[in-house]
Amino acid sequence: MTTICFGVGFFLYLHVNSRWIIDLNPKELHIILNRLSLIFIMIPLITLSLIYKIPFMRYWKKPQWNELIGIPFIWSGFRQSKVKYFLLIALTINLFAFMPFIIRNGWTYIHEVWLLAIILSITNVIEEMIWRGTLLSRFSEQLGDKWAVIVTSLGFGLQHYSLGFSWGVCIAYSLGGLFFGGITIKSKSIVPTVIWHMSINALMVFSGLI
Repeated sequence: MTTICFGVGFFLYLHVNSRWIIDLNPKELHIILNRLSLIFIMIPLITLSLIYKIPFMRYWKKPQWNELIGIPFIWSGFRQSKVKYFLLIALTINLFAFMPFIIRNGWTYIHEVWLLAIILSITNVIEEMIWRGTLLSRFSEQLGDKWAVIVTSLGFGLQHYSLGFSWGVCIAYSLGGLFFGGITIKSKSIVPTVIWHMSINALMVFSGLI
């Protein structure tokens, strides 16, 4: 039922974007409304939760910051780190990776797009509620944690193809989704992923990649 409800919601999302949003200008308005239309994916999933009286998501709770996470493969790696340190390292790496592009664009560009960066960062909460919230919750119950992370990560990448991103970028999003899902499972909360995702989107806007 989870897959069916997601399919219905995703169809509504694509329909709204292809009929009502695709030709909107300026580009910033199109991007914002596209992200907000993710709500249509949530509607059938919320309905399913209400009908069967199950929590919409398992991970809407305080993070377990001291849980251990493997580096670099979440469940395994050459060493382990607490979730809070893993997130701090990830945020630092992202900042340094995007910094050359941000510096190239200059302060004037940042001043022009700061509001867009804030709005997109906030709408990412909706995206995380879908992928690392309800879908990861349901698939974890049905498939186990690791397979749930893999399935939702693939879907996360494919969803960005509908936004016009290339296959290469979508693969990168899927790989990122593995880490988003893994840190959600380990911390038992979507909060670390929301923080991470918000920062990446803000950096992408400031660097001119969105």
